[in-house]
Amino acid sequence: MILVNFVGGFHRAPEWFRHHDHYMTYADTIAPIFVFVAGMGFRLSILRNVGTRGLKAALIAGAKRYAILTLIGIIYASPLDWRDWWDALVDIGLSGLLALPFMVFGTVPRIAAAVGYLAIYQLLFTYGGYGAWTVTHTFGGGPLGPLSWVFCLLFGTIAYDLIASRNARKIIIGCLAWGILLSAAGWAFRAEWPGIKVFWPFSQKAMSLPYPVYATGFAFLCYLPFYLLADLKRIELPTLTVLGANPLVIYLLHVTYLDIHGTIVSEESRLAVALVAFAGLYLGCYAVAKYLYKNKMFIKI
Repeated sequence: MILVNFVGGFHRAPEWFRHHDHYMTYADTIAPIFVFVAGMGFRLSILRNVGTRGLKAALIAGAKRYAILTLIGIIYASPLDWRDWWDALVDIGLSGLLALPFMVFGTVPRIAAAVGYLAIYQLLFTYGGYGAWTVTHTFGGGPLGPLSWVFCLLFGTIAYDLIASRNARKIIIGCLAWGILLSAAGWAFRAEWPGIKVFWPFSQKAMSLPYPVYATGFAFLCYLPFYLLADLKRIELPTLTVLGANPLVIYLLHVTYLDIHGTIVSEESRLAVALVAFAGLYLGCYAVAKYLYKNKMFIKI
């Protein structure tokens, strides 16, 4: 996310660092994985809280956590312009609130909720006039986007259940099966078949059905090599381990650093210059993360 958000702000950056209206780029794969992983963590925390504090306290804690996350996202985006709110933190926060009533249920109810929310979004997108509005006025699905993003988050809870089984065979087969199934389904739902004239753009900007379904399948497949390396082979990825210990701090820090565009480094700079500037940004974020990690400071909501 740091790489895409920073380098994508330079005008000469390759197209795969940018978001597009009708196809998927590398940039479009980042946010769904972010939301997917948030779902994994949400399932872990709420089950742990239910076990230690009881169901009611766990639900209240979950509601507070995701409401605060939404508020932080709004403050960091632009409190006075609601069109800028729909970024990762707000989408995760609102998706978490939508997912909350289903978080303690079994696999089938959570999948049904994910599909149901996405179906509601798609109906409003296609037949309620929302689709034409959102692709021209906002990003990431706009105000109703969390109905689509929650699909990624709830399937992240399914991934957590696989991990919690501690059964390597089940985890590998489960990730492969869900990854291939959802990716194939998302690809099949694209509105590019001959004779089919349905407004279902395959893009993060619209958040219509093909994109979150395909992106969620991709998230399952992306998780698998990290599981094989870190959990089975016990190969630690030090940089990612340190940065991942305080994801909220690093996200907010890198958003602040993005102001370097057009000030210290021109947005018209060549890709090589952009990558050098990114290296400085990354090292700055890593230095903060390393300090927090070394002093066992883990800042969470």
